[in-house]
Amino acid sequence: MADDELPDADAIRAALARVANRVRHPDLPLVAFAADLPDLPDLLSSLSDGEEEEEEVEITEDDLSPEEREEAALRRAALLVAANQVIDQCIDDLQVIDFGDPDLIADEAADSFVYEWFPPRHRDAYDETFFRKVLVSAVQVAGDLADPDAGHAACTAEEIIRHAVGMIAVELCEVADLGQAWAEPDELLLEDVDFEYLYDESMDGLEDDPGTQAGLGLHVPPVADWFAPFNKTRFVHPYAETSSTASRAHDLHLRLDGELHPSDLLESAAVIDPSPVGSFAAGSEIVTLARAAADRADGLWVADDISREESFAALVALASAEDGNCGWLEWEPYEDAGTVRADPVVMLTPQRHYPVGEDEPWISAAVGGNHILAVPLRFVVSYRPDAEVRRQWNEKFAF
Repeated sequence: MADDELPDADAIRAALARVANRVRHPDLPLVAFAADLPDLPDLLSSLSDGEEEEEEVEITEDDLSPEEREEAALRRAALLVAANQVIDQCIDDLQVIDFGDPDLIADEAADSFVYEWFPPRHRDAYDETFFRKVLVSAVQVAGDLADPDAGHAACTAEEIIRHAVGMIAVELCEVADLGQAWAEPDELLLEDVDFEYLYDESMDGLEDDPGTQAGLGLHVPPVADWFAPFNKTRFVHPYAETSSTASRAHDLHLRLDGELHPSDLLESAAVIDPSPVGSFAAGSEIVTLARAAADRADGLWVADDISREESFAALVALASAEDGNCGWLEWEPYEDAGTVRADPVVMLTPQRHYPVGEDEPWISAAVGGNHILAVPLRFVVSYRPDAEVRRQWNEKFAF
């Protein structure tokens, strides 16, 4: 009997079986697609003689029964079948939608892959070029699934497509009566799900505020950057690739590019070298104006590059006092922001030198969230300690 005459479940199983050996991505081990972890001997909980720590046992494909290995292979294959379905749908969408008639696009694109899976609030930007780039990115995602040397998603568009592929694969497994693997697709296919903020109407505008993103430890680029590589080690398909247009947060940690972890800096002797601090003259006109207009009364520290050693020492003394390293930081949050703002900080430590790239004084601070930034003093206007900031923070995140 031909596949198209088989019941849906059998037809899907046959399609999965045809590609079961083609999923080779290194982050997709077969054991991740087992419905249940195998019952191993007491090794998982037994203790070695005289040892207090549990032994770690790595579960491998060999620990699966032949039946479960076959089922797991079919569940994993669902990712590739789903990716190929996405490609087919994207091709069909480009043939159906008349992009030359703006009045028809919304109706004709209503059932398209892009309208179903990409953030609705940005649909005005989904033109024919966007649809074509999504198609090519879907081809890239499918290719990565079959590549034993593939890595993580290279851009936001690929992350969204990977998420869609995972959800469609789960549906295929349900129809094929394969159950669900113990690992969620997003856990295997994605490093994070920051892109989900693009679907939250209450977070509209976050993609245009790199400063807030940096404080929250997020990367949520504007739609123009969804096909821009995340970093120098990621490669988007050349047909779809764009250059980043987003402004960068004033965070010196962006200089690291994976060579060092931010925590490594604090162990560097160069950071606390007593040699004179470098200039922290205002890095933009708006910072210059804000410093000049700041009211220096009531314990407000205002950056003063003319007397930089004295000014830096005053900030150190202020932050070192009891409850002095939490308060309000007024700063320019990102390049060309055109404004300054006051954000709460629950930790602030002035540092004399930054050891990567051009040397300059900076502050290590949790600005607006719990993510530590390295803010150059060039973009700081003022700082006012306020113990109430920490109290409210502790209340907000109390368990």
